[in-house]
Amino acid sequence: MVEPVPYKNYPVLFVDDEEMAVITFQRLFKNDFTIYTASNGEEALEVLKAHPDIALVATDQRMPRVSGIELLIHVVETHPRMINLLLTAYSDLALVVRAVNEGNLYRYIAKPYEETFLKRSIIQGLNRYHLLREWEIFFTDHAELRAKEKTLANHKKNLN
Repeated sequence: MVEPVPYKNYPVLFVDDEEMAVITFQRLFKNDFTIYTASNGEEALEVLKAHPDIALVATDQRMPRVSGIELLIHVVETHPRMINLLLTAYSDLALVVRAVNEGNLYRYIAKPYEETFLKRSIIQGLNRYHLLREWEIFFTDHAELRAKEKTLANHKKNLN
């Protein structure tokens, strides 16, 4: 039997310089996810340092000093397995291409977002994170098992 993904075990960082956007996100999703928030890119980087277990970042694009894409590019460098969502009210194809290519973008979400679409996007992102993590554990365990089998075979060979 497949066990459900424990979404609360995979924290989400929501970044937006609009206070009402942060309040709304917390209100909508506090029962579904463990949420950290930041009001700008610099604050987000500090939150990521303090909470390296964050699995997904959802960030607004247009913010003072550090844009959402700049934040995601940094996230890719420091947390390469993190799932990245970009939210923006502005449609700009060059922006999307840059976010995908440089910010390892998982999903681009237009603002104002539809609550069910954003929630589904976060769930799908956390499912992906969970599967990648489980895959890493499996292959690490498998590699360790293969090494032990090889050692055992060498010991048997030496006994003969």
